Amino acid sequence: MSSADNELKNKKKRKESSSTKHKMKKKGKKISAAERKRRRRRSRRRIVILEWTLVACGILMLFGAGGYVVWNLPTLKLSRELNAGMEYTQEESYDAAIEAYENALEIDSTSVEAYRCMAGAYLNMNEESQAKQVLFDGWENTQDEGLLEYYCTVMLNEAVDEINADSVSPETIEKIADVLEQNALKEEALELLGTACDRWMDAIDETAFDFLSYERIMNRLIALSNSAGMDGVRDIASRFGWLGAEELKVPMEYIDTYLTVLENANALSEMPERNEMISCLHKVKEVQAEFEGLFQEFDAGNYEAAKDFLVKDSYLQIRDAFINGTMEYWEGATYIPVSREYVTIKWKDGKCSFAFPDYDENENTAGIITVWGNEMLDNGVQRSSITYEPAKEGENYYPHTEYIISYMCSNVQKERSFVYEMNYHFETRVLTEEGMTTTMIGDWGGPYQWQKTY
Repeated sequence: MSSADNELKNKKKRKESSSTKHKMKKKGKKISAAERKRRRRRSRRRIVILEWTLVACGILMLFGAGGYVVWNLPTLKLSRELNAGMEYTQEESYDAAIEAYENALEIDSTSVEAYRCMAGAYLNMNEESQAKQVLFDGWENTQDEGLLEYYCTVMLNEAVDEINADSVSPETIEKIADVLEQNALKEEALELLGTACDRWMDAIDETAFDFLSYERIMNRLIALSNSAGMDGVRDIASRFGWLGAEELKVPMEYIDTYLTVLENANALSEMPERNEMISCLHKVKEVQAEFEGLFQEFDAGNYEAAKDFLVKDSYLQIRDAFINGTMEYWEGATYIPVSREYVTIKWKDGKCSFAFPDYDENENTAGIITVWGNEMLDNGVQRSSITYEPAKEGENYYPHTEYIISYMCSNVQKERSFVYEMNYHFETRVLTEEGMTTTMIGDWGGPYQWQKTY
């Protein structure tokens, strides 16, 4: 069979097949009315079911979203964190409780309950400083008076514990002052303030007193006494401004500090004893001013400066007052030291006096000048003398050097004769464990200067 015949045969088959399909399709369109109605009902049911399914899904999604929103409402989240913190606190898991309260404050920084509960957790851990900080921060953020009172109560409880333990410090007094400055629990705070001040003054270390804290507290008490409704502080401040110690070591850098405290206290309520102490301290300042320049010259090795100093009227008055027993406040006899490190203030029988430490007493001296306050006549003329001992080198007394400068009436050899006249003597004494070597210069700096060593 040729290829043309085959192509013709295949074309005929395709035509017959297409005709068959068309007939079958035409035949399928012949469906009864009942069948069509049934099919339509089934189709509607499917649509209704789909619609209800979509509605149900929508409702479920709405409820889910609503539940999520409700679950994450700030008020509910805050409540959950607070409840968790309380449960942890009951279990004594304080770190976890504090974390929960911190979470609560991140949700609401003005939650009074969170601040209060967190402070309680810290107190249970004996971390009072943290508790106070939380309460104070809470009060600043919320202005809730209850938090402020809680803060003040913690402060006063600490002060009571320290008073009962006889461990009152400047910090104890300042805690109570903090409470009074907040104008809270005034009655309780005033009573504690008086007790704490008295206890601290009774227990002062007279050799190492804290003058800076003393001044700081006094300034706060005075400020409080000037506040409305704080009349009771005035009496406390006045008492606080009088230490009444029989002896008190006062470093020179705190003389003005101590004076300020006394004078401020006297402005509140004048006391004869305080007036006496104030006058005494002013005398200390006067003496220091008198010798300050000479110390500086001696420190620089300029001993010649003593020549003018020995004949000054102000120094001669000091010398004569000691010789005659008329010196006010400054205590000493014969050889009276002057130093720059500290002074000892003494109180006895209603009288105040002071004394500077000598070379042996003052381990860290930067140098001592000694006034010769004894009667020493040379050909009927009173001698004017001082001694200078430089700063110690180490802790040992030896070697020890003394420089003695005098203005005196003595024999001066002029050519082949001796004449009594006023002249300067400069004596150097070097003391060692083996003994003492003295170098004496007579008519020091004069035309007939002489020297000998022995």
